[in-house]
Amino acid sequence: METPEIKLDRFPLGIQSFEYLRKQGSIYVDKTDYVYRLVKSDIKSYFLARPRRFGKSLMCNTLRAYFEGKKELFEGLKVMRWEKDWVKYPLFYLDFVDGSYALGSTVLLSKIKVALMDFEKENGIQFDEKSIEFQENEDPFTKENRILSFRFESDLKAVYEKTGLATAIIVDEYDNPLINSVNIDIDKDIYRGFFSVLKSADKFIRFAFLTGVTKFAKTTIFSGNNQPVDISLDPDYSAICGITHQELLDYFKNEIQTFAGSNDITFDEAMSQLKKWYDCYLFHEKGIKVFNPVSLFTALKSKDLQNYWYGTGTPTVLMKRIKNSDFDIMTLKSDVEFSKDELKDYKDDEFKKDLVPLLYYSGYLTIKEYIKEERLYILGFPNYEVEMSFFNSLAKEFYQLPNNQSGFNYADFMGDFRRGNIENVIERLKALFCTLPYANDKSAKLIERDFQNVIYLVFTILGEYIIAEPHFSKGRADAILINRNFVYIFEFKIDQDAQTALNQVDVKNYAGRFKMDNRKVFKIGVSFSSEEKNIVDYVVVEE
Repeated sequence: METPEIKLDRFPLGIQSFEYLRKQGSIYVDKTDYVYRLVKSDIKSYFLARPRRFGKSLMCNTLRAYFEGKKELFEGLKVMRWEKDWVKYPLFYLDFVDGSYALGSTVLLSKIKVALMDFEKENGIQFDEKSIEFQENEDPFTKENRILSFRFESDLKAVYEKTGLATAIIVDEYDNPLINSVNIDIDKDIYRGFFSVLKSADKFIRFAFLTGVTKFAKTTIFSGNNQPVDISLDPDYSAICGITHQELLDYFKNEIQTFAGSNDITFDEAMSQLKKWYDCYLFHEKGIKVFNPVSLFTALKSKDLQNYWYGTGTPTVLMKRIKNSDFDIMTLKSDVEFSKDELKDYKDDEFKKDLVPLLYYSGYLTIKEYIKEERLYILGFPNYEVEMSFFNSLAKEFYQLPNNQSGFNYADFMGDFRRGNIENVIERLKALFCTLPYANDKSAKLIERDFQNVIYLVFTILGEYIIAEPHFSKGRADAILINRNFVYIFEFKIDQDAQTALNQVDVKNYAGRFKMDNRKVFKIGVSFSSEEKNIVDYVVVEE
């Protein structure tokens, strides 16, 4: 009896170690040409911003293997065409990907301290803090920060004097502690002190590479002279992370064919679906479009199109900032304009009110078009998965019932719409409005905005058969939902009666386009009261 063949899982999912990936024989999408370009240029230090789960850690680990001189790991890869001299450099590697930074600044300090201890052990050096003079009654955090800063520079100098080689510094997800910080001012002070060494110890540094989601204001890393060169919006590095269309075809053609077969579609149809769900990130107007690698690989591995970003790429802190700000999510109904120069120079600050650039760097928006004459980017959702993730995350954050239960239930809403139960739909909408934390001093304009946001959010999440504010020959309806058996035409009015809303549906003849449709058409006028901050009346007419 023959032993059955076992197909090994070769997807690079969850593997951030370049060495492990290569030794295990997993598929590696060769990005080592970027490695060579980085390390051989005249530039000494770089910063790269990309969304979470986009391959930054794997790039950091690839650079790590290069500076560790592990030539055998690069056999058969692009870098071998050019690199002839493999040198093992001293390496300081600081990984902020993991860690409970919301617990306080001691976690951040401990992370740095452990990295320094590893660096000293690896290079056979010791640090003695007795040479540092302390002030009486000095703040503990200030004292510890000064020790680590002095220690880092001292270590770099000691290694250089011992080996004759400058150190390569790699810092992965540098901003993660700041994004999750509960002591943001203290943590920024830690960064200002520790990373000032990138300037003061420049002659002892061979190369520095930092990654994150965005640049933070008021940190030494991104202020003054000798700050890292930001390649986040550089066309030459637009595809340094992510998977290009050509890479997808070159490395995963068999997997795409398997995906297509499993879903009873053609290869071209599979490519079209994968693009719709996970493609179209663009990090420069002249750059190369890329897929989100984690979502793409997960879909191919599971042979199923799902919203994988929602579980892996959504920072809770971002959603809380949107909830607690004056940001109007209705601005995302269509693509938004933003200055190219402001996007490039953007530094995150908790006092900034414009969250559009943060949405871009977090991966919720991407470059759709460039208006050269005005130096303006047109930004929009990159794909269907991210758009749905955004609205689902907002719904979870906005609508909280007691015991931390979500106030929005997708399945219940869809069930009511499938059954034609409009009364239940209205009651569910009322329940949502009851969960919103309205401030007593909110203006009527802000209350109206919140009402519109809720309606837009709910109808967007309900799926691809929703048309929010569709265009008609005589105007716009607020929302239309179409399913197998019914067409629902909604018109909402604030501080006007429901009949007035319904009259607009008739006057504008919104139902006219559905006269030849076999489905039952419901025209629904809804009245919202800014005083009661909820729906107070509605009228339904069957066409």
